[in-house]
Amino acid sequence: MKTVINGTGMDTIRLWYYDDGKVKIESFRNMTWIFVHGTPYDLDFLANQLDRVHWVRYIRVKMKDIYGCMDGLRISLKPSLIPEMIRAIEAIGLGRKYSIYNGDINPVLRFMSEKKLQFFHLENPADMDVEIPWVSVVPVYSPGGLRHILMNGQVKEPDRSGLETVHDAISNSRFIIYGNRGDSFTRLVRELSDSGMYIKGFHAGKISVYQSYGQVHFKNPWISINGKICMDMDSFILQESGMEGAYAMSRMSSLPLESASDVTPGTAVSSMEVSQAIGRNILIPLYKDDHENSRSVCELLERDRGGLVLQPDPGLYLNVYEIDFSSMYPSIMVNYNLSPETVTGSKKPEVGEFSHGGNRGFLSESLQNLLETRLFYKGIKGKNPVYAARDTALKWMLLTSFGYTGYKNAKFGKIEVHEAITSLGRDILARAIGIAHRMGFHVIHGIVDSMWITGDGDVETLLREIEHETGIGIVMDGYYRWILFLPSRNGTGSLNRYMGLRHDRTYKVRGIELRRSDVPQISRQFQEDALKLFSQCGTPEDIYSKRLELAELENSYMERIRNFSGDDIENYRINFKITRRREEYIVNNIQRQALDVFYRSGIEVNPGERIPVSVADRKRGVLNMRQDQTGIDRKFYMKYMKRAFECFDYLVESASPLRVQRDIREYFQ
Repeated sequence: MKTVINGTGMDTIRLWYYDDGKVKIESFRNMTWIFVHGTPYDLDFLANQLDRVHWVRYIRVKMKDIYGCMDGLRISLKPSLIPEMIRAIEAIGLGRKYSIYNGDINPVLRFMSEKKLQFFHLENPADMDVEIPWVSVVPVYSPGGLRHILMNGQVKEPDRSGLETVHDAISNSRFIIYGNRGDSFTRLVRELSDSGMYIKGFHAGKISVYQSYGQVHFKNPWISINGKICMDMDSFILQESGMEGAYAMSRMSSLPLESASDVTPGTAVSSMEVSQAIGRNILIPLYKDDHENSRSVCELLERDRGGLVLQPDPGLYLNVYEIDFSSMYPSIMVNYNLSPETVTGSKKPEVGEFSHGGNRGFLSESLQNLLETRLFYKGIKGKNPVYAARDTALKWMLLTSFGYTGYKNAKFGKIEVHEAITSLGRDILARAIGIAHRMGFHVIHGIVDSMWITGDGDVETLLREIEHETGIGIVMDGYYRWILFLPSRNGTGSLNRYMGLRHDRTYKVRGIELRRSDVPQISRQFQEDALKLFSQCGTPEDIYSKRLELAELENSYMERIRNFSGDDIENYRINFKITRRREEYIVNNIQRQALDVFYRSGIEVNPGERIPVSVADRKRGVLNMRQDQTGIDRKFYMKYMKRAFECFDYLVESASPLRVQRDIREYFQ
């Protein structure tokens, strides 16, 4: 059966169909429209102006947005002429007399939505996706130049034969996954061109450096080649969920695969909402203008408080249940009917207030299919890696759907909806904690939509009671033989640093070196070995009995650093993140020193990028940047290793007989 896998174009839409290993492209003439609302007088004036332009066609019509119906002009025109028409209307209306709708929609998304088509359509959500033959090309450069090219995981040397092989693979494939870190793919194409091997229709975008939540991020320049689908291997969705996740995001958002892999999950959710609005004939505003309602300071403090978080007492706990609300915030939006047009005034929604039936809000109804599809895949993800990948992609879309309700530029966002969601979330978690206490459980930790409890009560009955009272699905995410909540530097319990051994002998760890990308691999290797050491331990006595073996393991890693010979230099490389331009660094730290090396080699490194560095002499600023450099600063790496030891030393300390007896006395007091 033919499957739509891609769409391009504007005034002419070209849809790519994939059938039995072949690609067929069909073209469709594309006409569209925009809607303009204003006062009757202003609409008459605009109509008079439009009558003077012979190629413009319009009708007077009544249409609806999420708040209700309105009169206006529906102007038909080609998509390529929409920006010019908008500028003209804004000039006629002095930038304030007219409200314009459906004026900045992706042409392919709009065409697919109006025609009720879907990328990578599945008759049944359990079906498999089409198998598309991709070629991956990842050039690897060092300060000395092109080292080699990874093509489908195989190393190709940068000689004439290797370059010809890579050129033929790119030219003959319609589907390319490329690596463009440090502009490497663009540099490779230039080298191919210099050797007489041209890539027809090649285009490269510009680098993107931006800030989000206080962090500097870097986005590789995009690559496009006419007649091909090109995807960046560093795409967030590819990194998180692979090709199957990218297909799922394209399917759900109505964005072409290239676009779906390039945007954030939040943008994908916004695109899904736009697609839903088009399918339901709901107008989409060009500019969002529903400003936040005025409120007193007391009202603002009451409403804008975020999620509920408990701080755990650090230490070791036995037989702990982790229970987790299933997609709490999206579930609240769907089950409590939260949408800009349903959350009005200053009334605070309360747990138990449901609005099912005919008057469903736009946001709640739009998210329902996404939520139900994600919960379906969550329930079967253990059966097939494809389902797990789809679950991951949709999970990220749901996570960002909440954030977009408070985003200033979100088409269907509103800050009051954002606040109502967090308000209900706090109430729901507080109610769940109260129910757990009534049923004989002790709550150790809670954070937004999860909590960790211990006790002899019936956990299944607890879950049913919480779901019945709150209306939000809740599941047991893990049952731990033991879990260790680690202390922060000031001695209080850390919110997101813990490690626990489940009853099925698998671990869940957060916040330790094993989960970090800015530590050397040797630190992660130690923690992997240490976790194996404690994997059969079920009691504090078992854990404490491993103290001598832990000490031996720690000593062996220290000896490994002391006797380093250069054979495993890759285990000592650290991915340092660059946070600013070279000249903006005031302190001569490792990042600045590494940038100096690249600068002398003529390579520009942008803020947000990560660079792998091993340190040969910290005091003198000697870094290993090339493959053949193998010296290390032993004292420098021993400090990293000691930090990796800390959480396991704390585990043994928490399991000591004296510590356990003290904790029992404190608990019963």
